[in-house]
Amino acid sequence: MSDTSGDPFGNIWITSRVRMDAHAKFTRLDQLSHIVLTIYSVALLGFSVFQHHLANTPLGPYTSEISIVLSASILCASLVVWGLGFGEKARDHRDCYLALQRLYESDLEAGEKKATYQGILDRYPNHSDFDYERFIFRKVWIESTSIDTARGPIKMGLARAAKYLVRELLFWVVGAALVFTPAIVIAVIYAL
Repeated sequence: MSDTSGDPFGNIWITSRVRMDAHAKFTRLDQLSHIVLTIYSVALLGFSVFQHHLANTPLGPYTSEISIVLSASILCASLVVWGLGFGEKARDHRDCYLALQRLYESDLEAGEKKATYQGILDRYPNHSDFDYERFIFRKVWIESTSIDTARGPIKMGLARAAKYLVRELLFWVVGAALVFTPAIVIAVIYAL
Protein backbone atom coordinates (compact mmCIF):
# COMPACT_ATOMS: atom_id res chain seq x y z
CA MET A 1 0.00 0.00 0.00
CA SER A 2 1.35 3.46 -0.82
CA ASP A 3 0.24 6.79 0.66
CA THR A 4 1.81 8.87 -2.12
CA SER A 5 2.07 6.46 -5.05
CA GLY A 6 3.18 8.31 -8.19
CA ASP A 7 2.69 11.63 -6.43
CA PRO A 8 5.01 14.36 -7.73
CA PHE A 9 4.21 16.34 -4.58
CA GLY A 10 4.77 13.49 -2.15
CA ASN A 11 7.49 15.55 -0.47
CA ILE A 12 4.83 18.10 0.60
CA TRP A 13 2.73 15.32 2.09
CA ILE A 14 5.75 13.79 3.83
CA THR A 15 6.92 17.12 5.23
CA SER A 16 3.45 17.89 6.58
CA ARG A 17 3.29 14.49 8.30
CA VAL A 18 6.77 14.86 9.80
CA ARG A 19 5.80 18.33 11.08
CA MET A 20 2.65 16.77 12.56
CA ASP A 21 4.80 14.28 14.44
CA ALA A 22 7.17 17.07 15.55
CA HIS A 23 4.18 19.07 16.82
CA ALA A 24 3.00 16.08 18.85
CA LYS A 25 6.52 15.51 20.23
CA PHE A 26 6.96 19.13 21.34
CA THR A 27 3.47 19.18 22.86
CA ARG A 28 4.34 16.06 24.90
CA LEU A 29 7.68 17.56 25.97
CA ASP A 30 5.96 20.80 26.99
CA GLN A 31 3.40 18.96 29.11
CA LEU A 32 5.95 16.56 30.59
CA SER A 33 8.31 19.38 31.55
CA HIS A 34 5.50 21.23 33.36
CA ILE A 35 4.42 18.09 35.21
CA VAL A 36 7.98 17.19 36.25
CA LEU A 37 8.77 20.72 37.44
CA THR A 38 5.51 20.79 39.41
CA ILE A 39 6.29 17.45 41.06
CA TYR A 40 9.78 18.63 42.00
CA SER A 41 8.42 21.89 43.36
CA VAL A 42 5.93 20.01 45.54
CA ALA A 43 8.73 17.66 46.70
CA LEU A 44 10.87 20.67 47.62
CA LEU A 45 7.95 22.20 49.49
CA GLY A 46 7.58 18.91 51.39
CA PHE A 47 11.31 18.93 52.16
CA SER A 48 11.08 22.51 53.46
CA VAL A 49 8.04 21.75 55.63
CA PHE A 50 9.48 18.57 57.13
CA GLN A 51 13.16 19.51 57.32
CA HIS A 52 12.95 19.89 61.11
CA HIS A 53 12.50 16.08 61.22
CA LEU A 54 16.00 15.79 59.78
CA ALA A 55 17.58 17.76 62.65
CA ASN A 56 18.97 14.65 64.37
CA THR A 57 20.34 13.07 61.20
CA PRO A 58 23.71 13.60 59.54
CA LEU A 59 21.95 16.05 57.19
CA GLY A 60 20.52 18.08 60.09
CA PRO A 61 23.08 20.90 60.05
CA TYR A 62 22.82 21.20 56.26
CA THR A 63 19.06 21.23 55.64
CA SER A 64 18.95 24.97 54.98
CA GLU A 65 21.78 24.73 52.47
CA ILE A 66 20.20 21.70 50.80
CA SER A 67 16.90 23.55 50.56
CA ILE A 68 18.61 26.54 48.93
CA VAL A 69 20.46 24.33 46.43
CA LEU A 70 17.27 22.45 45.54
CA SER A 71 15.32 25.71 45.16
CA ALA A 72 18.02 27.15 42.90
CA SER A 73 18.06 23.91 40.90
CA ILE A 74 14.32 24.04 40.30
CA LEU A 75 14.56 27.71 39.34
CA CYS A 76 17.37 26.94 36.86
CA ALA A 77 15.47 23.96 35.45
CA SER A 78 12.39 26.16 34.99
CA LEU A 79 14.45 28.73 33.11
CA VAL A 80 15.98 26.04 30.89
CA VAL A 81 12.55 24.57 30.10
CA TRP A 82 11.19 28.05 29.35
CA GLY A 83 14.22 28.76 27.14
CA LEU A 84 13.72 25.55 25.17
CA GLY A 85 10.29 26.84 24.16
CA PHE A 86 8.60 23.50 23.58
CA GLY A 87 5.14 25.07 23.37
CA GLU A 88 6.24 27.67 20.83
CA LYS A 89 7.98 25.05 18.70
CA ALA A 90 4.83 22.90 18.81
CA ARG A 91 2.71 25.84 17.60
CA ASP A 92 5.19 26.61 14.79
CA HIS A 93 5.13 23.00 13.59
CA ARG A 94 1.33 22.95 13.74
CA ASP A 95 1.04 26.15 11.70
CA CYS A 96 3.49 24.71 9.19
CA TYR A 97 1.75 21.38 8.72
CA LEU A 98 -1.62 23.09 8.34
CA ALA A 99 -0.20 25.37 5.64
CA LEU A 100 1.39 22.37 3.94
CA GLN A 101 -1.87 20.42 4.01
CA ARG A 102 -3.71 23.33 2.39
CA LEU A 103 -0.99 23.57 -0.24
CA TYR A 104 -0.99 19.82 -0.93
CA GLU A 105 -4.76 19.84 -1.48
CA SER A 106 -4.70 23.01 -3.61
CA ASP A 107 -5.12 23.10 -7.40
CA LEU A 108 -2.04 25.24 -8.05
CA GLU A 109 0.20 24.63 -11.04
CA ALA A 110 3.32 22.53 -10.35
CA GLY A 111 5.76 25.47 -10.48
CA GLU A 112 3.61 27.63 -8.23
CA LYS A 113 3.09 24.74 -5.82
CA LYS A 114 6.84 24.18 -5.52
CA ALA A 115 7.48 27.91 -4.98
CA THR A 116 4.77 28.10 -2.33
CA TYR A 117 6.21 24.99 -0.67
CA GLN A 118 9.62 26.66 -0.41
CA GLY A 119 7.99 29.82 0.92
CA ILE A 120 6.23 27.87 3.65
CA LEU A 121 9.43 26.10 4.64
CA ASP A 122 11.26 29.45 4.80
CA ARG A 123 8.73 30.81 7.32
CA TYR A 124 8.96 28.00 9.87
CA PRO A 125 11.71 26.20 11.79
CA ASN A 126 12.76 22.89 10.35
CA HIS A 127 11.97 19.57 11.93
CA SER A 128 14.93 17.50 13.05
CA ASP A 129 16.46 14.68 11.05
CA PHE A 130 15.42 12.45 13.92
CA ASP A 131 11.75 13.45 13.42
CA TYR A 132 12.09 12.48 9.76
CA GLU A 133 13.72 9.15 10.62
CA ARG A 134 10.99 8.41 13.18
CA PHE A 135 8.31 9.03 10.54
CA ILE A 136 10.05 6.87 7.92
CA PHE A 137 10.64 4.08 10.44
CA ARG A 138 6.98 4.08 11.50
CA LYS A 139 5.69 4.07 7.92
CA VAL A 140 8.12 1.51 6.49
CA TRP A 141 8.75 -0.86 9.41
CA ILE A 142 5.64 -0.61 11.57
CA GLU A 143 2.88 0.19 9.07
CA SER A 144 4.58 -1.57 6.10
CA THR A 145 3.65 1.38 3.89
CA SER A 146 5.53 2.49 0.79
CA ILE A 147 6.29 6.20 0.67
CA ASP A 148 6.76 7.48 -2.86
CA THR A 149 8.17 10.82 -3.93
CA ALA A 150 8.89 12.30 -7.33
CA ARG A 151 12.33 10.64 -7.06
CA GLY A 152 10.93 7.25 -6.19
CA PRO A 153 10.10 5.30 -3.05
CA ILE A 154 11.86 6.06 0.21
CA LYS A 155 13.64 3.02 1.58
CA MET A 156 14.81 2.25 5.08
CA GLY A 157 17.07 -0.77 5.17
CA LEU A 158 17.95 -2.80 8.21
CA ALA A 159 21.11 -0.81 9.01
CA ARG A 160 19.26 2.53 8.85
CA ALA A 161 16.43 1.11 10.98
CA ALA A 162 18.91 -0.22 13.55
CA LYS A 163 20.67 3.16 13.69
CA TYR A 164 17.31 4.84 14.26
CA LEU A 165 16.39 2.39 17.04
CA VAL A 166 19.73 2.92 18.81
CA ARG A 167 19.21 6.70 18.67
CA GLU A 168 15.64 6.31 19.94
CA LEU A 169 16.83 4.13 22.83
CA LEU A 170 19.54 6.67 23.73
CA PHE A 171 16.96 9.47 23.60
CA TRP A 172 14.74 7.63 26.08
CA VAL A 173 17.64 6.68 28.39
CA VAL A 174 18.97 10.25 28.51
CA GLY A 175 15.45 11.62 28.90
CA ALA A 176 14.70 9.25 31.76
CA ALA A 177 17.99 10.18 33.42
CA LEU A 178 17.13 13.89 33.17
CA VAL A 179 13.68 13.32 34.62
CA PHE A 180 14.50 10.81 37.36
CA THR A 181 17.98 11.80 38.59
CA PRO A 182 16.68 14.71 40.70
CA ALA A 183 13.99 12.42 42.13
CA ILE A 184 16.64 9.89 43.12
CA VAL A 185 18.74 12.62 44.77
CA ILE A 186 15.71 13.89 46.70
CA ALA A 187 14.77 10.33 47.73
CA VAL A 188 18.32 9.72 49.01
CA ILE A 189 18.18 12.95 51.01
CA TYR A 190 14.81 11.93 52.52
CA ALA A 191 16.15 8.43 53.27
CA LEU A 192 19.11 9.75 55.20
